[in-house]
Amino acid sequence: MVIDDFNNANFDHAGLGFVGGGYIIASSGGSPPINGRSVPEGTPAWGSQWKRETVKWYYHSMHFNTQGSVYGHRDNYMDLDPTYRDALGRPLLRLTYNGTDNDHAMSRYLLSRVEGVIKAMAPAHYEMRPRPKNFTIVPYQSTHNAGGTIMGSSPGNSVVNRYLQTWDAHNLFVMGASTFPQQHGYNPTGTLGALALWSADKIKNSYLKNPGPLVHA
Repeated sequence: MVIDDFNNANFDHAGLGFVGGGYIIASSGGSPPINGRSVPEGTPAWGSQWKRETVKWYYHSMHFNTQGSVYGHRDNYMDLDPTYRDALGRPLLRLTYNGTDNDHAMSRYLLSRVEGVIKAMAPAHYEMRPRPKNFTIVPYQSTHNAGGTIMGSSPGNSVVNRYLQTWDAHNLFVMGASTFPQQHGYNPTGTLGALALWSADKIKNSYLKNPGPLVHA
């Protein structure tokens, strides 16, 4: 079950102190070897008690998750690493990222909506896991990396134009989520595919007939 009422512009943000939003998903399906064994916090990680709790809660538990938007911020960026290099001696790409105040405010709001749903279900037990202060990939969380060669209206604010054609080299087109100026509250694949189709159509019907800039700065 997915609740989309709190995603981006789907709700009134007046007085909330943040922009953006995300969706809420509730699921009880799937049984991976470890994650499919949901037991209350404090249960031993092995042994007879763990077995009993696993049997008890296997068909009587579910998970909620939120996935929110992330907007561009001057403190989150990519640059050339001053230390690490590849086999040819070229600097590696370095990513600097952390959640912003807006990200945390949005996340807290989404979690409050989730907790409201959970309480209405009157569960015997539930646990909340808020976003940590600093970004971490442990434990695993859904991450959709975007940005880096963003799309925009001029060479001064972007790398590619609206057809994903680079401003500096008209025969170079960039396909992928790296062209997203922002990351909305949904998985990027659908929008990515639409942009690729949009660009391919322009290449086929315009660029190949008359190679050159498709948008003039």
